[in-house]
Amino acid sequence: MAEVKALRALRFTPKAGDIKDLACPPYDIISEEERKAYLNTNPCNIIRLELPREGENQYAVAADLYRKWLDEGILAQDEQPGLYIYEEEFTALGATHKVKGLQCRVKLTEFSEGVVLPHEETLSKAKADRFELMKACGTNFSSIYSLYFDPDRPCAPSSTA
Repeated sequence: MAEVKALRALRFTPKAGDIKDLACPPYDIISEEERKAYLNTNPCNIIRLELPREGENQYAVAADLYRKWLDEGILAQDEQPGLYIYEEEFTALGATHKVKGLQCRVKLTEFSEGVVLPHEETLSKAKADRFELMKACGTNFSSIYSLYFDPDRPCAPSSTA
């Protein structure tokens, strides 16, 4: 069984603006055109950290901006660790759906233990990109989605159409 622990979340403060203008989808589904649109939405949109493309060393630029936003109070880290419940609502094929989740830390284990299994084949270039960004900034700006089996609680449709 996976070992789950609380984390100290990193959040935008009200100083950054409206959250709807600060969020973006996962980095690997954003086109260059969409990236530019997010850049124009709000100067503090997370795309600037999540998918940096400026400067000779995009990771160093992101790290500098991250530290600047922390210093200026654009971003703040919670003082106490917690487990964070979230709900996303979206429309697809004419129906509205909700996805609920939990944000937390999960202890790394050897793959051979079968505790955490991959859900897709991730390209080496994408893994290297995310690793370089995490090394430069010392944090991860995107959640890693996971699913788990709960034999005592079968899934129910989440459509609210």
